[in-house]
Amino acid sequence: MKLSATEKGFSLIEVVVSLFILSVSVITIYNLIISTASSSYDLEQRYLAKEVANNRISLIHTLEKSLRPIQRSGEMVMGGQQWRWDETINNGPSEEFFEYEIFVRPENEETYIYTIKGLYTK
Repeated sequence: MKLSATEKGFSLIEVVVSLFILSVSVITIYNLIISTASSSYDLEQRYLAKEVANNRISLIHTLEKSLRPIQRSGEMVMGGQQWRWDETINNGPSEEFFEYEIFVRPENEETYIYTIKGLYTK
């Protein structure tokens, strides 16, 4: 049985439509992978900044307890990365408390990515 010329293979329109659908699918999957990787990096950065702040809080409560208002700043390595922290200690809501505020950012950036406030007793 012989096929006529109109019954052989795919038409050009069918090939173009299938390639368009394939390209849209590949671009969507690529964008999903990129956004997931970016979100993962941002979460890792925030986690490391939080750990820097937690270390500062531990030091404020123990070895570096200040009994007067003060501003300090410094650097710390966490997760193989250099971090910059700035902290402010002010008088608290009553005489027995001091209030602290800690800001953390990667050393090479200007924007703080983690901030925390708290109180400690004199």
